[in-house]
Amino acid sequence: MTISRRTHIQYLCAYLAGTCLPSFAAETDFSTYSDDDKEKFLKLAKILTVEEIGHGVTKPLRARMALGEANHSAQIQSVNKDLPDFFGEDGKPVPMKDCWRFNVAAYKIDRLLGLGMGTVVVARPYKGRPSGFSWWVDDVQFEEVERIKRELTSPDPEGFERQRALSRVFDELVMNIDRNLANLLITKSWKIVLIDHTRCFTPYHGIRNKENLTRCSRDLLAKTKTLTAAAVTQAVGSHLTGVEVQALMSRRDRIVEFFEKRVREKGEENVLFS
Repeated sequence: MTISRRTHIQYLCAYLAGTCLPSFAAETDFSTYSDDDKEKFLKLAKILTVEEIGHGVTKPLRARMALGEANHSAQIQSVNKDLPDFFGEDGKPVPMKDCWRFNVAAYKIDRLLGLGMGTVVVARPYKGRPSGFSWWVDDVQFEEVERIKRELTSPDPEGFERQRALSRVFDELVMNIDRNLANLLITKSWKIVLIDHTRCFTPYHGIRNKENLTRCSRDLLAKTKTLTAAAVTQAVGSHLTGVEVQALMSRRDRIVEFFEKRVREKGEENVLFS
């Protein structure tokens, strides 16, 4: 049988495609990554490139990283400086800091409470400086500031408002003085992701802004009640001082008291949700 040149080339191409040429690795599905997987990547991955993000007072960086066949990005923050004192209701000054380690502590406390609203963060040196490496949020559609500007509404308005209520409770617990609308991200599935917690954990023992405490989930309130200083200390390690943990627990007490009083005044169905 005579084989034409065209047929020969077709056979050859099929052979090369099927047996000789290496196949390209499938893109990594990071939706299957656990917190432990993300922590491992952030700690061990090789940094390929680094660039300035372009906004944020702490001048965060975006690092593109690789570990094996997985490629992903991280946000790096190395800030560690004193801020002007905070003054609470009693008028007494309380020292404030802007520090990368609070990113790690906020992530750990988020997980202790079962919120899952914060991104994974690990401690890792960058150019000889202690730093926090945060998992880059993959499927962001916009920041909250853009959603408001464009007057966009979630397909599930009540579910979205419940997420906002939970984020505000968390911010009061960790004493977040810098929850601006640019560090509240909204994914394509309308899930809120909280980032940038370098200005948290000022050792103030009261509630900074009671107006933020509108509603709370029963689950979060229950877990907040059972939170212990020992559990917090074990989770955050050296990323919070004893004074900062003590103040956190005092704020916890005040927040629980606030919601218990609000339930008595307005009725549980108007304050708590499932």
